Amino acid sequence: RKLPARAGTSTVEMALISPVLFLIIFGLLEISFGYMVHHLIQDAARQGCRAGIRYKSTNAAVLSTVNTLINAEHIKGATTTVLVNNVAADVSAAKTGDQITVKITVPASKVTFFPTTGYLKGNLTVLCTMRHD
Repeated sequence: RKLPARAGTSTVEMALISPVLFLIIFGLLEISFGYMVHHLIQDAARQGCRAGIRYKSTNAAVLSTVNTLINAEHIKGATTTVLVNNVAADVSAAKTGDQITVKITVPASKVTFFPTTGYLKGNLTVLCTMRHD
């Protein structure tokens, strides 16, 4: 005996499974991109902090270093804050041993591939702290 033909069953199965498959794939892409941007701004904060701990450095030097790295990666909407001993101040007034902190915040909505999915929400924030030389 020959089994009856089931034309179209694979098409129906694919139609049922494809939204879930695409949801998972887009989610993985979105979260991976978020981690990549987090790593890039973390490196920019570290480089900015290294620029800030140098002798006779200024906030302008720190911001220039951070902005150069962030702009090279085409990250938009980043906010950079320079702190000396956890207070917003100029690093040129820092003394040896003071803590220099560079804080970078990027809204997740500025680094998302798919803004309507809602995989990334809030802000991506990094801090880097080093002692002034």
